[in-house]
Amino acid sequence: MKYDVLFVGASVVDPKNKVKGRYDIGVAKGKVVEIAPELDGTQAREIIDLAGYTVMPGVIDTHVHAGGTAPRQMAKAGVCTCLDMGDMPNVIKQLPSRGVGMNVAGLKTIGPYPDATPSQEELAEEVEKALVGGAIGIKIVGGHRPSTPEATAAMIEAANKAGAYVAFHCGTTRYGSNLDGLLEAVELAGDNCLHIAHVNSYLRGMIKDPVEECLIGLNAIQGKKNLVSESYLAIVNGTGAKIGPDGLPQSHVTRNCLKMGGYTPDKAGLEQAIRDGYCMIKEEQGGETVFVSPERGLKVWNERNTDAACSFPVNQPMSTVLCALKKDEQGKFIVDAIGTDGGSTPRNVAVEHGLSLVRYKALTMDEFVLKTSTVGAIMLGMPDKGHLGVGADADITVLDMEKGLAVMTIVAGKVIMAHGVIYGKGGTVVCTAKGTGAAEAAGQPWRVVDPREMLLYTKRLA
Repeated sequence: MKYDVLFVGASVVDPKNKVKGRYDIGVAKGKVVEIAPELDGTQAREIIDLAGYTVMPGVIDTHVHAGGTAPRQMAKAGVCTCLDMGDMPNVIKQLPSRGVGMNVAGLKTIGPYPDATPSQEELAEEVEKALVGGAIGIKIVGGHRPSTPEATAAMIEAANKAGAYVAFHCGTTRYGSNLDGLLEAVELAGDNCLHIAHVNSYLRGMIKDPVEECLIGLNAIQGKKNLVSESYLAIVNGTGAKIGPDGLPQSHVTRNCLKMGGYTPDKAGLEQAIRDGYCMIKEEQGGETVFVSPERGLKVWNERNTDAACSFPVNQPMSTVLCALKKDEQGKFIVDAIGTDGGSTPRNVAVEHGLSLVRYKALTMDEFVLKTSTVGAIMLGMPDKGHLGVGADADITVLDMEKGLAVMTIVAGKVIMAHGVIYGKGGTVVCTAKGTGAAEAAGQPWRVVDPREMLLYTKRLA
């Protein structure tokens, strides 16, 4: 047989290969071996009829938190490959029990350093630990747990010296997770390469009008070939409700959200925000993480001694949409990709909200695929993903355009989700050569990548 599986009858959108229209896709050994308007079904061991649906290269979410219930929720949203932002060693350990068959790359959070600047030798050891643990680099979570500007710049420098990936949730002890923090991040990066995480999160109108902030922020990163970025389309954010010994929320992002909602940034203010439903507490139910009622949320928060995950509806719709759509004078998107900052947080809406922008003709379908898949493959240095040409990995997201949702998720030619039902298990760890031991210890397959071949480092060569 020529094909292990033959996907037939779908409307295919693959801007990298300029494919658009009704095509069959022949898959063997997890790769696309042929794509044509009609292929011979007698040569296939299995045929899956996708007539009436739209097929795109598998969604690549370039900002998620992939632990816990996240793999199930991402697969249901059409995600084939993701970049975990901060807990990759633990994510790898969870893959045997929690994974659903997708490809997972990730980072390891280091810091914070709020009082002193560690030496480059100390930071080099931290970066090395991250790589050995299966991460492709490090995450700096300045918005939640800030380091000094000097320590932040030193962390960025250390990752660059090691040729490792580095992403930054903007914010230091000098500026918070806001427009000033974003502008500071550009300054702290200097000539070093840096992934600025979820650009829209700093443009919530805390300093100026949200649209004005958005235009200033986008102008600051426009044309910077040492910076890559993504933004997301959900209104809710993700943070933590844990109260520290000082009676204040440990996360500075949570403090900001309380101020934005007119609450005092302390335990009493957070408790009232939960009662009012402004702070939405999350809980695992039925194998997925959901927002619970204010009454249930308050109970969970107290039972867990305040150590609960939460979200606030703080992202401004106009600046969020502008981050996704704004282009430079050459017609290139300023923000490279659309992600979700989702995973276990129920806001995996890149497909759902992205297709709404297509429906309103704010994005073309080609642009939607570019920002949710093709560019993501370049960001992760995986040239055989993000398209459906011959030789590409058979990672496919199947869309119901009328409903504006993903109805099937296919990784290496295998269906891991169909119509809300999960079929996949485990996952492939995307790591550097130093991280293969962590994948092997978890009993999971791996794929070796080199951060130096990712957009983070190659963008300046373009």
